[in-house]
Order: sequence, then structure tokens, then C-alpha cells
Amino acid sequence: MGGCESCASSRRKEVATMLREATANGNISELRTAIEKAEQYGIDSLPARQQYSELARQERQSPSSVHDMLVWGMSTQDGVILYNVIQEAMEICPHHQDLPAARAKLVECHEEARARLHRVMRNRDARSLATALERARRMGIPPDELVLAERSLWALGEAQQVDVSTAGRASRVSASSVPS
Repeated sequence: MGGCESCASSRRKEVATMLREATANGNISELRTAIEKAEQYGIDSLPARQQYSELARQERQSPSSVHDMLVWGMSTQDGVILYNVIQEAMEICPHHQDLPAARAKLVECHEEARARLHRVMRNRDARSLATALERARRMGIPPDELVLAERSLWALGEAQQVDVSTAGRASRVSASSVPS
């Protein structure tokens, strides 16, 4: 099925050579193919995998990929993701031509998040307010713009504690006022 031992040994040597050459060459697609073949033959590919990881990281973080990252971030319609994509893009290429459009989209997401915070504050829903507040923080809304929502959440928490303690007293009073 697998051929003779000599042929298998020759194939292993060929694959090992291919892996060394691909690692030295630096071509990411050749390196990936060589790693896959090496693993099929049980050849240690750790150094090649490390090289592949570094090449993939460099490719992902190259200025040419910033455009794709930003377009993808804006298309997600998610302020948290877009904020994180903008932060990464700024590290790679701080003056990229697509950053102003991405920032404008993020401003729209911030406005939507602020509107949601105000809506939830009016509804006096502590759980939804806590969720919306955390989401606003994660999309980069400045802390000083979240103070009102934080105070509202704190007040809602205090009100719920008062309601619980009052309800407990009311049930004890009604139970003690029932004649036995």
C-alpha cells in the first residue's frame, strides 16, 4: 500500500527538504503546503510553523491590508468591532486614507449608542442599562460622556434595594396583622 521502506524514506527526505526550502524562501503559501506535507509524514514542523505565524502576522498587519480591515470593520455595523479595527489600523498605518471614513462611521455608532442609553434610562431598566453602558465603553465613548448613565444605573440599583427591603417589611407587617 505505502511502497517500500526505501521509497518512503526518500519521500520523507524530499518533504523535509521542501520544508527547509519553503522556510528559507519566505513564501507563505509554499510554506503552508510544506508544513501540511511534513505533518503527514510525521516530520517536526515547529520552526516552520513559527515562521508561518510570523509571516501571516506581518501580512495581516501590512499597510496594504489596512484598507480591507477598515472596510470589513465598517461593514459589520458593530461599533465595538469597528473601534477595535480602527485602533489596530492606527498602530499599523496612522495616516491611512480610509481612517477618516471609519472614524465617521464610528461617530454614527456612538450616536446610536448614546440614543440607546437615553432610551434605556427613560425605561428605568437596570439590566439593559448596564449592558448598553458596557457596550458604549467598549466602543470607545469617552468616560465623561457616560457619567449620567452611570449615575442613573447606580440610582436604579439603589431603588431596587429599597423596593426589596420595603417589600420584605410589608409582607412581615401583613403576616403579623393577620389574627390567629
